[in-house]
Amino acid sequence: MLLGCFGFLSHGLSQVRQGGFAAIPNLFKTYKSKHWYTTAEFWDLLFNNVGVIALWLLMGAWLGHGRFWISYSVVMTFSAAIFICIFFVQHNFEGSYAHRSDGWSYDRGAIEGSSYLKMPAIFNWFSADIGYHNIHHLSEIIPNYNLRACHEHNAHLLRNVKVLRMGDIPSCFRYILWNRETNSLEVIP
Repeated sequence: MLLGCFGFLSHGLSQVRQGGFAAIPNLFKTYKSKHWYTTAEFWDLLFNNVGVIALWLLMGAWLGHGRFWISYSVVMTFSAAIFICIFFVQHNFEGSYAHRSDGWSYDRGAIEGSSYLKMPAIFNWFSADIGYHNIHHLSEIIPNYNLRACHEHNAHLLRNVKVLRMGDIPSCFRYILWNRETNSLEVIP
């Protein structure tokens, strides 16, 4: 977000230098960033970030900044640990597609190298439907709130996707060794 904003400011200054203040209304139309796809995405990111910072300040003022940041840090640490685990198991499971660079297939990597983690509805809500990880890998521009609908709409094309359940998570942590000869993940001996 910050890199995109700095890029936008740089673009704005160069446009004003070239065309004066008359160039200002067209700044958003003429600026293309590698950090977001559309101007609407920029505004969404900006308002989200402003809202988050405002809530941090309000919560700090309400609870006391020290108490708020300690609580926030503990919650974020545990949340990060849980989501790292979820991310890990969605790529490391029995039969996961893994391949050296030569001959690697983007589609196979997305469909067979990432899983559909079937979770209870409350976990789907908290994780923004990232259990539909295979769809995310097919197209990262699909918003999280559309991952489930896209998965369901294309279920007939996703027959080869590995379905994992919460109970499968512990067994996935065994698949961390890469075997070059077989192009596969193997269990720790």
